[in-house]
Amino acid sequence: MIKNLMAIFMLKQEINRIIQLLTLTIALFLSSTAFAVDFSFTDTEGETHKLSQYKGKWVLVNFWATWCPPCRKEIPDLSDFHLDNEDAVVIGVNYEPGLKDERLKKFIALYLVSYPITRVNDEIIDALGEPRGLPTSILIDQEGNVAKKITGMVTERRLNKLIAQFADKS
Repeated sequence: MIKNLMAIFMLKQEINRIIQLLTLTIALFLSSTAFAVDFSFTDTEGETHKLSQYKGKWVLVNFWATWCPPCRKEIPDLSDFHLDNEDAVVIGVNYEPGLKDERLKKFIALYLVSYPITRVNDEIIDALGEPRGLPTSILIDQEGNVAKKITGMVTERRLNKLIAQFADKS
């Protein structure tokens, strides 16, 4: 009788371990198919995007304003980074709620911006938080995790170095 009780107890422990392992496996599977940070946005051309559509790519979300000199200065580097990297994309988030669409589009054309631009919205702020200053860039890895927050200007060279550093750690 005691041997039977011990066998039942051992079996119950083994079943609990299997359940825990299955639960962990399911959680890992679900997390590998989901994008950690996600939001939707509509660019100035009227096209709707979802951050998770860029899974497998590095994403740089850049908060900026037309009145901000460092923001304007980094645009050529961000455009080059966006065009030169098949595994990366830049999303510009204009942080000027009162700016008229016509003025924003003229600015984008004047500065030859090559990446999608959207306006700041609650969904973006909920996902990434308020920027502490402008420009602020948030580098998101291929799985949708925030890899680095950068307040101040970024260059194409610096972005490529950061991505290489993160890739080396993987």
